[in-house]
Amino acid sequence: MSLLLRCYRQTWVAILSLLLAGQASAVTIEHEKGSHEFKTTPKRVVVLGMGSLDVLDRLGIKPVGTPHSLLPEHLKKYAKTTLNTGNVSEPDFEAVFSMKPDVIIAENRMLPLYDELDEIAPTVMFYIQGGNYWEDAKKNWRMMGALFDKQVTAEEVISGMEQQLKTARGKAQKAHLSALMLMNNGNNLAMFNKGSRFSIIFDEFGFNESSSQKVAPVTGSHGNLISFEYVADANPDVIFVLDREQAIGKSAGKAQVMFDNPLVNKTQAAKNQKMVFVDPNSWYIAMGGMTATETMINDINQALN
Repeated sequence: MSLLLRCYRQTWVAILSLLLAGQASAVTIEHEKGSHEFKTTPKRVVVLGMGSLDVLDRLGIKPVGTPHSLLPEHLKKYAKTTLNTGNVSEPDFEAVFSMKPDVIIAENRMLPLYDELDEIAPTVMFYIQGGNYWEDAKKNWRMMGALFDKQVTAEEVISGMEQQLKTARGKAQKAHLSALMLMNNGNNLAMFNKGSRFSIIFDEFGFNESSSQKVAPVTGSHGNLISFEYVADANPDVIFVLDREQAIGKSAGKAQVMFDNPLVNKTQAAKNQKMVFVDPNSWYIAMGGMTATETMINDINQALN
């Protein structure tokens, strides 16, 4: 074979290898708002929520843009290493556009803005539906794993977390524990049951719903509004409390003061030291994240140990 022919053949082999490599990395991502095909792994990543940022962090993906407010402690490093995209409810569209993203990852709060974001760059929804936490979390983690060619890492995390959930559920069901999942928002007190954004308490962890037979709740925009009389009459074995004001950086420690009252203190939960003030960032801001979900499991285990 002549030198010219060998060079010609080597050139085409190289070109073919590149083409095949590009085909191998192409992936179609299906999500809440449709689907997008990515021919190569995105490099310039803009993420608009804390749950998805949490997952990127665990997968070793470094975004170019993130919100800089309400960052959980383990994600605060991104305030220094990324450009600011705005806040978790409203992005700075001009800033996002200037980052020239290959992909934008949006979350529940951005759903009404999806079309505007998708005009800037292909946008995928990291979406957690109320009443379907664990299934949606796994779907999102696998979606991110496929998008960034990190499928093995994603499956390892899912497998480990699945076992932790199974163990916690077994303990709760064996003990036949009833529970209330509550959130204080200012001076308002709200309860979340099955089908709500916090139904993981009952659906995945296996606690029984506690309810009052004498005091009626009132439907509200942030759960069903109740009183401390309701809590006393429901008399749950466990009370989980989320301090929303702490989650949004408005105040800290208010929940502990509110719940230290005679009506709560006469419940089985208070008497048996089964009052759990859950991590507000993990349950409210970074829901659906990998580290956040681990923290949620740890909060649940406080009531089971």
